[in-house]
Amino acid sequence: ITVNDLPVGRNVDEILRLVQAFQYTDEHGEVCPAGWTPGAATLVADPNGSKAYFNKTHQ
Repeated sequence: ITVNDLPVGRNVDEILRLVQAFQYTDEHGEVCPAGWTPGAATLVADPNGSKAYFNKTHQ
């Protein structure tokens, strides 16, 4: 998933968020956008699903 050099710090919350996003996509078959958090909007990976997501979240 990620590669970190030992001297570089890690953000445990970000790692947990990524695991939750992978689990969500496996279970629901939807896409989690960048910065997604549990309970936030997701989208269906097709033109109509993307259009609906962006119309809903970027008005």
